[in-house]
This record gives sequence, C-alpha cells and structure tokens, in this order.
Amino acid sequence: MKDIYFLSSLPRAGNTLLGSIINDNKNVKCTANSITPFILDDLFKLKEHLTFKNFPDHKSLDNLIKNVFKKYYENWNVDVIIDRSVWGTPGNLKYLKHIFKEPKFILLIRPVLECISSFVRLQIENGTDENVIKENIYSLLDINTGIIGKSLWSIDNIIKTKQNYKIFYYKDLVNNTDSFLKDLSEYIKVDIKLPNTLKQFSVNNIKYDDSVHKFNLHTIKTESIESSKYNVMKYIPKEIIKRYKESNENYR
Repeated sequence: MKDIYFLSSLPRAGNTLLGSIINDNKNVKCTANSITPFILDDLFKLKEHLTFKNFPDHKSLDNLIKNVFKKYYENWNVDVIIDRSVWGTPGNLKYLKHIFKEPKFILLIRPVLECISSFVRLQIENGTDENVIKENIYSLLDINTGIIGKSLWSIDNIIKTKQNYKIFYYKDLVNNTDSFLKDLSEYIKVDIKLPNTLKQFSVNNIKYDDSVHKFNLHTIKTESIESSKYNVMKYIPKEIIKRYKESNENYR
C-alpha cells in the first residue's frame, strides 16, 4: 500500500500553492479537496442500514472499508500521497483509526482572521452585496458546515487528541519556501523541490473546475510566491475579530 499522509489545513492557507509545488515533484502527489472521507462515511453508514442489520456481515464490509485508499489510489503512480480533507473531525478521525494504526497528519495553518479576510476580499471582488458577505462570514465559521469552522475543529482535535502530526505555517511557505519544503520532505521522507516555474494545480492531468463555485478559489500566482496582506478591521465584523482573537494568535 502507498504511504499516505493526511493534510488537515485552514482554507486560504496556501493549500493550492503547496499542492502545485508538490505535484511537480516525483514520487509524491497531493490531492485536491478529497472525496475519500465521503466514501468512508457512506460505507460506514451501511452498518446502520436495515438490510445490513438483518445480516450483519461486518468482515466483508470491513474488507471494503480497509481497502478504500488502496483501490482509490491504485492508478496513482507514486509511493507517497498527501490526502487533503478535514480529517481531524471526530467522525473522520474514527474512520482513519479503523484503517490505520497511527495516521500521520500534516497541519497547514495561517492566522484565522487572514483566512476569513481572504474569503471576504474574493466576494468583494466578485461584487457580492455587503449584507450577503456578512451572512457568508458566519456560514464559513459554522463548526458543522462551514469550511473554516470545520477546518478549525479538525486541526484543534488532532492536536487535542495528540495524534501523530507536524505543524507547518503559511508564512514559512511564502517567505521561506525552500526551508519549508526541506522540513516537509524530512517529515514525509520524500524529497520535494521548488520547481523552476510554478503551474496551476493539477494531478493526473485533472484540474479544478471552479465554475461549480461562485468564486475562483484555486488559481495561484505563477510569477512569484508572495504573501497577501490584510487589514482585518476592513473586512471582518468586530465581534468576529474578538471571538477568534485567541485562535488567531495561536495560528501565527
């Protein structure tokens, strides 16, 4: 079976940039937002189905569950895969523990308020109404359905439950890229180098289709690697800034 690491990160924290760099190297690939947790969720839910309860063949179903990653990544011609999702939420973590004795996590983090600001600026550039933007901020932070809220929950739970993880910072990715990649290479035991020319994210010749979203979420700058600066007071309501002040400091 291929060696799999699980990337749990904050959105707008350099995931697409990092994936683009990784995927330009040999013997390692990073996924886009992965569907594997949804596959596992559907399979585990079958155990609650009346038909299964009527004839509870756990061994046969567990054979399928335990081979999900092996079969899903069968045609990926690399030894190491980095699977990106909110793997640290209690449900997803339980699924992984059913398959892997000690799953290995990569945590990519950035100050929370910067991540929120990045989403807000995208909406402003897209001409979204100010009141809608404010509603969207609260939706993003919902712990069960919001992309930022769920990602925070995932990362915090991985740390809280003392999983096997290593933290990497967005600021290092953009400001000390070579050092960042060296640390990551040592953790996953595969050499990752910065390519001479940055390319848009793709894996196995498949690219993001952001037409399914309202915003262009996965286009990176290919001319250079640089950090975007945000005046969070300009983008985020004061009550949100106050609520996430501690998390913001912890994620610097």
